[in-house]
Amino acid sequence: MAEESRLYCPVNQSIGQTPSLGPIPSNLLAPSGAILVCAYVLTQVILQLGFGVFLLASAWGMSTWWVVVGERTWKFTHKFVPVPDWNRGHVVYQPHLHHEHNQTTTRSSTLPIQTL
Repeated sequence: MAEESRLYCPVNQSIGQTPSLGPIPSNLLAPSGAILVCAYVLTQVILQLGFGVFLLASAWGMSTWWVVVGERTWKFTHKFVPVPDWNRGHVVYQPHLHHEHNQTTTRSSTLPIQTL
């Protein structure tokens, strides 16, 4: 029995679990905070409706976000990341400077310097 106890080591039980703050998962804390701020600004600052309406609006917003997103936030939020768009195409080169302007600048730079 003593040899079997040395074969096993204690393991942290929280490995592999998602961190949370009470019943709220940690990946929902930032969106919940943003919803609280938006609900406060909307109900208290702009509309001046009272604290009860603020609590109702913030609870509605956070619960809606939690139902829509769920535990896997990345599945919902990564739908809005723009995907790079690579196209193969051929564009005709059009110089910005006219040909005469290029000739005058190259001629002036090739003139010999006169010394006195």
